[in-house]
Amino acid sequence: MNKKKLRESNLKEEKPKYGWYVKNLIIGFNIIGLLGLIAFIYGFLICDFFNIILLILGIAIMLVFLWPGIGMVMMHLLLLGRLSLVTKMNALDKIDNPQILDVGCGTGRTALSIAKELKNGGHLYGIDIYSKLAIPGNALERVQKNAQIEKVDNKTTFQYGSATEIPFENDKFDIVNASSVFHEVHDSNGQNIAMQEVYRVLKLGGYFYLSEWNRKSWQCIAFGGICCFAFKNKNHWENLLKINNFRDISYENRAGFGIFVAKK
Repeated sequence: MNKKKLRESNLKEEKPKYGWYVKNLIIGFNIIGLLGLIAFIYGFLICDFFNIILLILGIAIMLVFLWPGIGMVMMHLLLLGRLSLVTKMNALDKIDNPQILDVGCGTGRTALSIAKELKNGGHLYGIDIYSKLAIPGNALERVQKNAQIEKVDNKTTFQYGSATEIPFENDKFDIVNASSVFHEVHDSNGQNIAMQEVYRVLKLGGYFYLSEWNRKSWQCIAFGGICCFAFKNKNHWENLLKINNFRDISYENRAGFGIFVAKK
């Protein structure tokens, strides 16, 4: 067996490693939350003033840590695989040889699913700062390896890049996607700059897909608990799109995960 066939055989056996979003945070929240549960049980079983304090403290810790810790585990198990953006990326059928940018591609979960839909030409570029705080194991080498395993490495290119300083020329892309990324740009000015950067690299008539959890949705509250405040509500993103001159803005709610589609 030659080296090429051996490499292809190994890739068939290997599965892509996308990792869990904020895995370390989930583990930490659940550990602290379990300590709160222990304090609650201890305070519930033994009745005196000190244990009443433990009871109250245990409830508070469970609300702040255990609720979102368990909720985020359930989100990954129940929803993550079902919230595929590709099923709603209708622009792929409207454009010949589409040039696509995925902002904040991470390990490639969404980017590579888009690349698989490029049946008749086109190319997907992905950029990320590759922080391991969000996804353990997140690295340029990891997403490139995943692309090989998924057999789309010939139509994907990944590199370092930030949403607030996209490393491409003006009017390059037919489609730009940013899935659960913009809330990571924590200040409003930075989000505005990121919007301007997306607008700059889009071709006239190009499509921008912006996907974010809606803080006011019951799903976000149920799964995230207090962590729902890390996200913005629907109106925040809609207004940001409008003031940055995007047009034909549409919105779809998918289990609390909002998908905006806008045109330049």
